[in-house]
Amino acid sequence: MGKKAKTVTKEITIDILSCTPNYDVIYNYLTTNFDEAVTAILNGILKLFRKIENINNNEIVGHLITLLNNFASKSKNKNVLNKLYEKIDIKLSNLSKSLNWEETMKAEEHIINLVNVQNRCLISSNSKGKGDKYNFIMYLVFKKRDIELLGKYMMNNMQELIISNNILPSVFANIIERYINIDEDNKYEIKYFNEVLYLFLRGKLGEKLLSNNDYMEILKKSDKSFVWDLICKIENNFVMSKEEVANAYGVSFYFPPCKEKYEYKSGNTKDFTKQEVLTIDNAGDTCLDDGLFVKKNKNGTYTLYIHTANIPETIPYVSNTMREALKRQKTIYLPDCDIPIFEKYLSSGILSILPNKVTNTLTYIVDVDTDYSLLLDTLTIIPGRIISRHKLSYDEADDILRKGNTPLSEKLNLLLEIFNKLSRDNLRVKSFHKFKNILSQRNDTNSFKSDTSPAHLIVEHSMVLSGRFIPMMNKYHNLNLIMPWRVCPKFDEEYAKKILDEIDHIDEMSDALKRVARDYFPRSYYSYENIGHAGLGIDGYVKVGASVRDAMNALAEYIIYDLIINRDEGDLDYKYYFWEKEIKYWCEYASNKIAENNSFVEEYCYLRRNGKILELEKK
Repeated sequence: MGKKAKTVTKEITIDILSCTPNYDVIYNYLTTNFDEAVTAILNGILKLFRKIENINNNEIVGHLITLLNNFASKSKNKNVLNKLYEKIDIKLSNLSKSLNWEETMKAEEHIINLVNVQNRCLISSNSKGKGDKYNFIMYLVFKKRDIELLGKYMMNNMQELIISNNILPSVFANIIERYINIDEDNKYEIKYFNEVLYLFLRGKLGEKLLSNNDYMEILKKSDKSFVWDLICKIENNFVMSKEEVANAYGVSFYFPPCKEKYEYKSGNTKDFTKQEVLTIDNAGDTCLDDGLFVKKNKNGTYTLYIHTANIPETIPYVSNTMREALKRQKTIYLPDCDIPIFEKYLSSGILSILPNKVTNTLTYIVDVDTDYSLLLDTLTIIPGRIISRHKLSYDEADDILRKGNTPLSEKLNLLLEIFNKLSRDNLRVKSFHKFKNILSQRNDTNSFKSDTSPAHLIVEHSMVLSGRFIPMMNKYHNLNLIMPWRVCPKFDEEYAKKILDEIDHIDEMSDALKRVARDYFPRSYYSYENIGHAGLGIDGYVKVGASVRDAMNALAEYIIYDLIINRDEGDLDYKYYFWEKEIKYWCEYASNKIAENNSFVEEYCYLRRNGKILELEKK
């Protein structure tokens, strides 16, 4: 039998606060009077944290945590290990009350080591972590399986994950356990969990996790090739070639050999080549897929033309070229290069609305009243051909607007008036895009700059307007269209509860978790079913601009041809049958692939920023 609790606690506390504690005696108390000994040890560590800059205190804390880790490694009693886990968890959760931020940062290394002791308890007892946040992040990894959301959640909660909580090692231990048990033939699971592991192993986060060799020991017990590929990357500090990074995410810098070659053909298109069409894009861009023109009519109204690059007029839908574009989904922009969805001779040539060349377009036309409101009964979509007269950068367009007194500035001012009216009529567009920017931590988008840059406002709202054309025509002409809708669910309490109900052991009344459900889940995505776009405040949205850079926008163009432009030609039932299958497949594919592309960009940028991308020698 052990000593009385008061005696044990007092003896250990006095011993710890002396200059030379007897670690053998303290360890012996752990085995005979566990509860009292652990409480005394953790209380002593917390007191020493307040003056951790003292060399002696620093050394004593280090020895005490090593003592706890050795105890956790040797113990076979699951109940004891779970108690140790919970007692450390309580102390860690109280750190913010006991220590100020400066004191916490001084003790950071020791706090991480305490978290590693917790992880040792988990590994030894095969237990799981506890708490709402643990359960939520486990939900993101194992049920929601959304890399993009997982990355954002970890980024926005990094400080807590690293320093003051047991969540990170608990989740990571579970991921490692699942990873080494994946069947070698299950390429999908291997790819997904590789992406998850890369998220955890970036930068300081990875250093904290891998400071505990237990993880590597677990991985090295496996004889599976994909596990050893990961071990090799870890041991090489994730230094790899750009091609290796791309392959891990199903991305390719190169196009497969293809015998299909295309050249410009005007086709059956309306001639708009006399218009003074202008484009606004980033300086130096050569993939230009949207042009604008507006004219004043004799009755005082205006006619607005939004010209978008016309993919179907050049590339057959059933072609290797279009299939490759759909597989790639979106043009990927990297710090040192771009990865387009079409080969350069198409994306920056035939399909691009470059100045002084004839380009085929799908042209969206609408009349605008004298107060700059849209006359919706005039909506028209027709194939056209244009010659762009003005290739403007955002800065150039803003400069022309600022100086004024030129025919081009008058056109730009007229466009600005129209899109300013649209902006005032639907304030949700602005707030939705700003919300997306905050979540993605981007400050380089049109919507981010539209408050200060008229050119960015014009581009942002012209793209939103072109996306509203299809649902507006569908409504006014009773077309019963099927499309790859861009949808965004409406947030409400019932929606939040539905999300929380999917997560194991979450308190549905938790305000913090309701905020998480609100902030992370009502995102826009592609869908065969149109549920509206709550973020933009509209009942339907089909993205059609930027079709040379976004394959889902190009897909919509093919459907527009069959179900709107050529609606009365051929078997309409067969068209619906064909496109229903295509839309359903590519909507589901797009959600996964776009998230995968985003993960690739984050990984590539991280590796390049830290000098871990190997450049292949040019032959």
